[in-house]
Amino acid sequence: MSMHDFDGLAKKFKKLSDEGVSQILKNIAEAVGETLLNLVIDEIDKQDLIDTGLMWNSFTRGEDNNIWEWDVDRNSISIEVGSNLTYARYLNDGYTIHKAHFVPGYWATNGTFVYDPRAKTGFMAKPRSFIGRQYFDIAVKELDMKRLEKELGRMLS
Repeated sequence: MSMHDFDGLAKKFKKLSDEGVSQILKNIAEAVGETLLNLVIDEIDKQDLIDTGLMWNSFTRGEDNNIWEWDVDRNSISIEVGSNLTYARYLNDGYTIHKAHFVPGYWATNGTFVYDPRAKTGFMAKPRSFIGRQYFDIAVKELDMKRLEKELGRMLS
């Protein structure tokens, strides 16, 4: 066997090792992402922020309106989770209605307002500010980084 064969074998081992570590890191990042989504949903529940369930579902992996992007390069690993629904951010950060405008829709029998762009009924939204509920920020704070570091140590030992 020549030296060249050993070089090839060493390269294969390195590649397998790199792929294995990458898969472990991806699994860990995905577990963290799932945990964060569950914490966000829990906080939405605690604050009774669910309307039709659309926002709640937007924080479930695999739904149409959510974000779940995995990225890895030599210096960082990141997983981005969240919602593509515009009002999910407004509800978290707060917002201001600057000028009055008509919102078409109707009031359901349970007392909630249902937005319907074709409705002839609705209400006038008057200028005012809404305080953000910080549900996403609270969930991020609840994500126990120490526990995650301990789990990572356990998986890599």
